Amino acid sequence: MIGRVKSQLSFSPTLTAGILAFAAGCAFVAVNSVGWYYSQRYLAVFDQGSVISMIVRYYLFEAVAICVVAGGAYMIYRGLRKIDGAESDSVAGILAEALRSRRDVRIGILAAVIYALVYLFVSSVVVYQPTVNFAAVYGVNGPGWVAAACCGSPGTVPALVVYLLPQAHLALQVLPLDALFAVAVPLLVGLNVTVASHALRNKILRANAGWLGSLGVMAGLFTGCPTCAGLFLAGTIGGLGATSLAVALAPYQILFVMLSIPLLVASPIIVALNARRTMRAACAIPKGTKEKA
Repeated sequence: MIGRVKSQLSFSPTLTAGILAFAAGCAFVAVNSVGWYYSQRYLAVFDQGSVISMIVRYYLFEAVAICVVAGGAYMIYRGLRKIDGAESDSVAGILAEALRSRRDVRIGILAAVIYALVYLFVSSVVVYQPTVNFAAVYGVNGPGWVAAACCGSPGTVPALVVYLLPQAHLALQVLPLDALFAVAVPLLVGLNVTVASHALRNKILRANAGWLGSLGVMAGLFTGCPTCAGLFLAGTIGGLGATSLAVALAPYQILFVMLSIPLLVASPIIVALNARRTMRAACAIPKGTKEKA
């Protein structure tokens, strides 16, 4: 399977650099998060000023890594768009054709923006508490921020709380992996929706095309929104309620999103492989057919 995909993907310098940048940025955030997790127990020996400086430096490096991820995604987009039209029956050619379609790209961008907004609110990156008096509960009367260096699981420390508009009950709760996922996952969702929209609109995924392509479309459209599962379950499972269910699922939220990323990466490739097989089957000459003199 891997060898087949490699043989069908044209790795131009731009595309290769984009893939490496995207992977390196994600890896840096993950490794940095694990490193902080194992070092958090030793932070007690530092004074508060030093710890705050370390947290600020941590998030500056993470911001650079996330910019590298976004830049890598753009390079992948540009690299795929430059694939020669002569390779239209290859995996890369099919992906390139989808990304050259302005209509499908706009649909993908819209899906990415919607998902990003859903993710920011459902994962509590954006916190809106209209019934909470921020001055009485949190002791803040104006914009500001606080940080927690310890203690939590990998990807949840250090944590930042930014009070944007305390009078309007609005704040941000920033966790290391949430910050990465808020950028990386919507980009992958946008790619999946773009490819799926192109495939469905051009009817290159048909009933006889096999279950693999359909699985790819479903994976891109539904597992692309892992946090939506919490909303769905909260509304359908009786007796738990949204609040208690959110608490129950909270420890698994990051794992849920991390498991969805391989599906999101594989999904457009699966769709392209299936579309390629369908296109070639449509052009194949049936066995036993002889040319008429």
